[in-house]
Amino acid sequence: MNLRERLTSLRLFPKLVLTFLLVLSPIYVIGTLMNESGAKNLKQEMDNSLTSRVNLYMEILDNDLYRVFQLLHQYVNDEDLQNLSVKAEIMSDFDRTQAVLRLKRRLDLLKQSSTFVENVSVMIPLMDRTISSNDNSIQELDRVQFEGLRKAPNRLESPFIVWNDRIFISMPYPETTNREPVFLLLVEISRSELGSTLSRFTTKGGGAVLTGKSMNWAISGTADTAAAGAFAKDIRGLDTLSSGQVRNLTVGKASYRVAKQESSLYGMSLSMFVPTQNVDAPVSTYRKWMIALSAASIAIMLAFSLSLYRIIHRPLRSLLQSFRRIEQGQFNQTVEYPFKDEFGYLYDQFNSMVRQLNVMVHEVYEQQYRARLSELRHLQSQINPHFLYNTYFILYRMAKREDNENLVRLTKHLGEYFQYITRDAADEVPFEREAHHARTYMEIQSIRFGHRIETHFDELPEGSDKLAVPRLILQPIIENAYNHSLEKMTRNGRLEVRIGLGPDVLLISVEDNGDQLTQEKLEELQLALRVHDDVRESTGMLNVHRRLRIKYGEESGLRLSIGELGGLKVAIVIPREGETPHEPTADH
Repeated sequence: MNLRERLTSLRLFPKLVLTFLLVLSPIYVIGTLMNESGAKNLKQEMDNSLTSRVNLYMEILDNDLYRVFQLLHQYVNDEDLQNLSVKAEIMSDFDRTQAVLRLKRRLDLLKQSSTFVENVSVMIPLMDRTISSNDNSIQELDRVQFEGLRKAPNRLESPFIVWNDRIFISMPYPETTNREPVFLLLVEISRSELGSTLSRFTTKGGGAVLTGKSMNWAISGTADTAAAGAFAKDIRGLDTLSSGQVRNLTVGKASYRVAKQESSLYGMSLSMFVPTQNVDAPVSTYRKWMIALSAASIAIMLAFSLSLYRIIHRPLRSLLQSFRRIEQGQFNQTVEYPFKDEFGYLYDQFNSMVRQLNVMVHEVYEQQYRARLSELRHLQSQINPHFLYNTYFILYRMAKREDNENLVRLTKHLGEYFQYITRDAADEVPFEREAHHARTYMEIQSIRFGHRIETHFDELPEGSDKLAVPRLILQPIIENAYNHSLEKMTRNGRLEVRIGLGPDVLLISVEDNGDQLTQEKLEELQLALRVHDDVRESTGMLNVHRRLRIKYGEESGLRLSIGELGGLKVAIVIPREGETPHEPTADH
């Protein structure tokens, strides 16, 4: 089977889904391309923002340090500093004190010139003292610190010196390596203030690392110092990453987006990093929205296809079910359709066809029903010759024996029996009259068979006496039990008639203990009830079964089985339809 044949053989719903998929696919592809383009542009904008922030902070830091260096160069020529470093021993105490105070005020001014300055101090070997902006008193010169910081750094590479994990800008005077400077100007950089400022420039989850030229110091702008150190270490290896570039960097198990900017004046590098998830989150949000939109589109497509399928399929299915009911013989029906569209026209034509069929079927049904009534009249006019002459022989023997008591009983029962079957009155009678006729027939047979057959007939349940039932539905079943099961038994025969009344049905069972019934025979009888053949003789059980089916439908009729007594059990099922007024009796 080729593709075209497969497509044409699909049912309606898959065809609708495929049609919508073909229509929506180009729109979905265009939307996906637009989403990817937007995501790419968004990433570029975020990289540009990261680069702008690192450039801005480096520019601010360069400007602050430039101002500090300018002031330092001015202080080298400060008169008070020159006097204290060269002539302190010959100065009076008053002059020396005033010079120290004036110098300290200038040091305070230098400290306040930048928020990144922790302390400004000058170490004077001649005085063996250190004057500091942070101390109100003059401290003794720390020779270890002095020796550690006296070496002038190579300012072409970096002006910073690290001592005891503290960062200083050192300016000895004079800048010679073969003799001790007369004074040493020191500016201590505030790690905490730099870190705090860096933190303000970073985003959530990100950070920044400011490193020296030789990577001998690093200041982190994040609370995670371990991550900052790892970043400083990893960033050092990014030789190909020049200023203004942005690159991915993995630290441990985390991935970051890193932007780097170098200071051309002071030999520093500033690297800012943000988690890639911060960059990818908006993109991921767009993608999630795209997925949600795709899912919603598919759901809407399926819902619309299903709705359209139901709009088309439900009326067709309802029409198909109506056709099937017609196949089953249910012609008294119409299908309703509330809309005036093409299906409404189709439904109207269907209802018109059903009305025409109903008229024709009704005519045929009427003819068959009249034929059934004729059969019933014929059955009522029939008297079993075998039963008739056997009964007369019994009368003859009773009269000869002068058994007047039983003779009176038998003649009374015979009179009632002949009266019931020969009256051409209504087709339905109260159930109490039908039951009385059946009991009368059993009394006649009990007189005939004597003690050979025991009988039992239930009392009528309350509320069943006035129920309308067709004539001659019980006595033919009892007669069948005598003729085919009990008549040949010489003793221990048993016949029971049980009556049950439910909310919707009257159930009568006739059961005998005859030993003539086999499973094969039972199946033949059941088959005979199922076959609707008009040429079959319509008497006995078949007649009763057909008349009940004609009047009450498929749920009524006879049910045959092997009973608890071992013989045939016939269940007569009659739906309850109402009560019939008591039929007037004829004169005896």
